[in-house]
Amino acid sequence: MTRNGYESKSMPARVAVNTCRIVLGLTFMFSGIVKAVDPMGTQIKISDYMYAFGLGGTLLDSTMLIMACLLAGMELLLGVYMTLGTYVRGTSLLLLIAMAVFTPFTLYLALKNPVEDCGCFGDAVILSNWQTFLKNVFLLLLSVTVFVWKKHVVPFVSEKRQWIVTVVYVLIAVRFMIGNINHLPAIDFRPYKVGTDLRDEVLVKGNPEMSDFFIMNSDMDDLTDSILSAEWTFLLVAPHLEDASEGNLDRIDDVYDYCQMHGYSMYGLTASGRRAIRTWTENTGAEYEFMHCDEIPLQTMVRSNPGMVLLRNGRIVNKWSHLDIPGDDVLTARLDELQSVMPGNDPLRTTGGVVLLFLLPMLAIVLIDTLKRMIL
Repeated sequence: MTRNGYESKSMPARVAVNTCRIVLGLTFMFSGIVKAVDPMGTQIKISDYMYAFGLGGTLLDSTMLIMACLLAGMELLLGVYMTLGTYVRGTSLLLLIAMAVFTPFTLYLALKNPVEDCGCFGDAVILSNWQTFLKNVFLLLLSVTVFVWKKHVVPFVSEKRQWIVTVVYVLIAVRFMIGNINHLPAIDFRPYKVGTDLRDEVLVKGNPEMSDFFIMNSDMDDLTDSILSAEWTFLLVAPHLEDASEGNLDRIDDVYDYCQMHGYSMYGLTASGRRAIRTWTENTGAEYEFMHCDEIPLQTMVRSNPGMVLLRNGRIVNKWSHLDIPGDDVLTARLDELQSVMPGNDPLRTTGGVVLLFLLPMLAIVLIDTLKRMIL
């Protein structure tokens, strides 16, 4: 057969394999990015799995957070490699092994339902366990196709410059995840995002995603309506006071003093018991009253322990991690006059900004590599 005849025969296979490779790569990139957006959410999901399989409490939260970051980083890196066609042999093999393991595992999840959502796409896309299984069957077929016909994969980056891809994306991923852990997720996919009217969602519509949200005092009186009806309210959210950071207590006290000065409300919200509340109060000198709430909505509301939430007539105006709680240098006037407590306009903390953060370096690497090959 002539060379032209061979090429024409192999063209459909080349198109099919490269289509499969790009779909597979982009899917893993997306999965890795949404996990990197919210590493603490992935940590919580890992904890859910541990408890579902009778292993709850065997790993420290810090260990599970490291696992969550490694999982996000590996998925992102493998997705980038596959999309760009770099390290094809190793990447195609690793993805095939991953899908060969996770596909039967998700079948078990679909049949037994130990957890309701696998968490494969974080909170960005919620799939049922059967949907997850069918998605994995599809990805398994793609990974088999790419692995078997990997010789047809067309790389977008030359072999001698593949290392640049690794260095660039490891640095981006590490910096991105550290920022999301320290300063709350760049994108909030959860039901308690800024702008959400809790009073309307919880008390009027009865949103099923918020069915476990309630606020009760120490006598177990339900104060949800009265607290959400106040004009301005600061909530110090600490799911577990036993593990809450005490590294920014001065700023928490600044918020309380500010509320006292201007007649605003401030409460602590926790799922911890009276002993933990008493210990926190004694250790920190806290004068604000603590209310009780279920740990799940508290962990969902703020990925920080503690974190601060500002409400206006029950609507979430802003949220801060414990590192970013505004102090007296920010709280210099009444809330109606302060723009500094409103959400900022950081482009990297938007959906478009995150997409560009991960796609632009890829495009730049391909462009530079192409230009160098043309010149040399």
